[in-house]
Parts: sequence; structure tokens; C-alpha cells
Amino acid sequence: MIIAAVERDQKGSIRSLRVSGHSGYAEAGSDIICAGVSSLCYAAANALEDICGYDNEEFLVIKGEGTEDVDLSIKVPDKGEADVRDRAQVIMRMTELGIISIAAEYNGKGKKYLQINNKKTPEV
Repeated sequence: MIIAAVERDQKGSIRSLRVSGHSGYAEAGSDIICAGVSSLCYAAANALEDICGYDNEEFLVIKGEGTEDVDLSIKVPDKGEADVRDRAQVIMRMTELGIISIAAEYNGKGKKYLQINNKKTPEV
């Protein structure tokens, strides 16, 4: 199962996203759930770098890439003008909503492929 953990600060801003594991929906390399979650995370990292000007070496950590034990963390830098930080929050919320949508679509019928850990995540 993929575990996605979203951490927020006291104001509700997303501070980090950590995704680990393999969904088990299909074999590695053919798993659409893993592919979807990975695509969202890489798109977020690319957007934080391109749109916000953050250096991915400051906020992105990937361990076990290409294995079933992948662990990807994005820690949103707390820097830049207010508009840059606002754009970063939009990017991270879009990523969170995408992960929530995948979980809603594929979890069920006694199977759970994706778990989102965050009691503060607003319901969709």
C-alpha cells in the first residue's frame, strides 16, 4: 500500500508531503496507481522549481527510486515573497487533491491501495 502523509502548520498551510510504498494494484512498472501518484509528486516538484524558483535539492528527497520501497518527500521551503509561498500552496494542494482523487477512485471493495495520513486535510 502507498502511504501519503501530508503535514500542515497551525495556519493550515502544507509544510510537507511524504509518499512511500507500492500500491500492490499491479506489478511494479505496470501499476497505474503508483504511476498516478508518482506523476503528481514529480509534477509538484517540477512546478515548485519552475514556478516558485525553489531549488529541488532544498526540498526534494527520493530514496529507493525504481524499487517498491520508494520514499519521496517534498518539504515546502518557507521562503520567498508572499505570492511565491501562495503559489507553492496551490501546487501542494493540487497534488494533495490528486492523491485524494486516486484513493477515492481505486480504494474499495475490501481493497486499499492508497492511504492518506492527515487528520487536518480538508475533505473533498
